Amino acid sequence: MSLLNRLFGNKNQSNNNSTKNTALVAKRTTTVQMSKPMLMVHPDIQKLLWIADGESKNYVPTVSNKTTFKVKGLSFTVSFTSIEEPSLIYMRLPISDISGSVERPPYFPTYSGLTSEQRGMYWKLLANPYDDSIDIGYVFILYYGLERYLMTDKYEETIDLILKLRDVHQNKSFQSYTANAVILTCLQRQRADIVKKFMDSLDKEYEFNFSPNLFLLCKYALGLNLTGNEIMRMAKAFEFTNNNYLKKYPELFLETLLGNIKAIYGSESISWDKLITASEFNKLPLKETTIYANVSIMDKSIKVPSLLDSFKFKKKVYELLEKTHEDVKKKLSDMRKSGEKIKENKQASSTKKSKEVLSFDTMQESTLLNSYYNARENSLEQHFASIALQDFYYKYRSLGQEYIDKCVSFCRDDISKLPEIQKVYVEDEKAKILSYQWLTVEEKQREILGIKPFFANIPAFKRLAIIYEKEKDYDKAISICDAAIEFLFFWRYASSSIRVF
Repeated sequence: MSLLNRLFGNKNQSNNNSTKNTALVAKRTTTVQMSKPMLMVHPDIQKLLWIADGESKNYVPTVSNKTTFKVKGLSFTVSFTSIEEPSLIYMRLPISDISGSVERPPYFPTYSGLTSEQRGMYWKLLANPYDDSIDIGYVFILYYGLERYLMTDKYEETIDLILKLRDVHQNKSFQSYTANAVILTCLQRQRADIVKKFMDSLDKEYEFNFSPNLFLLCKYALGLNLTGNEIMRMAKAFEFTNNNYLKKYPELFLETLLGNIKAIYGSESISWDKLITASEFNKLPLKETTIYANVSIMDKSIKVPSLLDSFKFKKKVYELLEKTHEDVKKKLSDMRKSGEKIKENKQASSTKKSKEVLSFDTMQESTLLNSYYNARENSLEQHFASIALQDFYYKYRSLGQEYIDKCVSFCRDDISKLPEIQKVYVEDEKAKILSYQWLTVEEKQREILGIKPFFANIPAFKRLAIIYEKEKDYDKAISICDAAIEFLFFWRYASSSIRVF
């Protein structure tokens, strides 16, 4: 039995074993006696954690590596940086019992960066990863490690776990990241069966928060027909907004839609060769799609062909939805005239979607500002804390100009510090590579010369450009775009001229 199993235990273990486990963990850390739940790890995740030390150590720091895969002429690259895996568990770090409320983790959290009380809360999550009362920040720490496992031969069991987590944790960012990563993995592994499993798992409205273009691209590349259910779910992506009947009478709408698909395309689903030609596909523009949340993954977003920019493709699906809408309208009229009972989705008709009323969260603002100022000694951490503040203030832009001004201020402050941050990053990368004893001098030279700029995508530039454009201050919008181009060009050139020794 591995140390991992001995430490984490099993819910069916005897009290004697539990006591022995508790003593072992207490000996390996500097914490006080810990409660039994803190020592538990749910069976679903025992083999999907990254351990930094001890007999169960399964993580070895590696130099930056890159994986490229091709599917139907599409080429994607995903690469790890030498930044340490954020979910990495250090068995010797202290863990404290949870007493009272525990401060939520900062944005872009790491296990090693948590307080001992926060680690106690994280271990509570490890005991039950399906507990939706635990702050989503802890769930993200677990998920960071799962993204790394998606790139191993354990990808299938990792996807099974992710689908279970998606069923419980409703956070929009979590839903988006997890779905996009699963879809890309299905595409990379060419697993049409897992795509079906993913679609079958979508039984709640919040689970549809993912990139419709990436999903369509996956189906296209794997040769999977487009179904009526998928068209209904993604109707908004095809700019079909007249969805009154679609929401109120989903069964009748689907039945009618499938009938129209069969009449037009000869089957109850549509093959891609009838929607877009190969030459049309090859002319599609490439668009950035956010995939990964893990900060140790360089390519957090990738450029993919935008199927939803194909006018002919969108027009065909839109017209199909429009025809179905009119057909359902006529059927309902005939049914009412004949006195036939109409099955209506009462939940959709009785609950009107209310517009969210924003109330400024002063507590969250204080937490984010503290994280920002506490990171003054670490320019890279402060960069990420600044991004969190930019997103926070922009969210409240409708409440007043002051929040837009604060967002702009943090964007500009972040941009002003980028040269310094980039230099620190490059030096850190260089130092890490030089510390790898297993590399020859020539290999170290090659790795150092291959260091890429960390800032392939700076949110502050994009955010400012959007704000200035909405304010119709086009000169400033153009100026910030020019600054972004100049910055990225400079650091691409600078990174190719790094002095090795």
